[in-house]
Amino acid sequence: MRGAWRGFSDDHYDDIVEIGQEATGIVVGTGRAVLVGADGVVGDDSWMEVFQAEDGGIAVVQASGPDYPRVVNEALHYPDTDDEVGDPLVVSSGELAVFSAACDGAGPYAAPLVPALPGPAPLEYGRPSNKDDPGLLITTTNTTFGFKVRWYTQLDEENCFARWLLTPARTS
Repeated sequence: MRGAWRGFSDDHYDDIVEIGQEATGIVVGTGRAVLVGADGVVGDDSWMEVFQAEDGGIAVVQASGPDYPRVVNEALHYPDTDDEVGDPLVVSSGELAVFSAACDGAGPYAAPLVPALPGPAPLEYGRPSNKDDPGLLITTTNTTFGFKVRWYTQLDEENCFARWLLTPARTS
């Protein structure tokens, strides 16, 4: 499915820029991708931090504020009961790619993908680099994920976050 995404070559990126926050997924080839888009209120120039839990769940956090580690931690532990429920994600390949929608999914205009590796939580908010940053390739044994979105959430006067959760679907 990744090869069917042509964000740069066929201007698919322009299509998603025009849809609002209520859209959580988009058709790509014969499949469906979920959309994780920067929350401009949190900051449209900030990093998207990606975390994977032991159960295979994935959280993408966009945080802002002077106490960055606390904001990221609170975003990860914030209850999801009031989050918006989005489109489910089916991953039949065993690999989940996270990359800029402005790039193609494969070919000369694709972002390079690097394996997701464990590491410490970030200590500070950093501005994105001026170069093309690689995407992540996350290996997973889960084939279906539930998707939830929490848009701008203010923790106090200076600290806020947005969060996207991919939760492994329970199989019976």
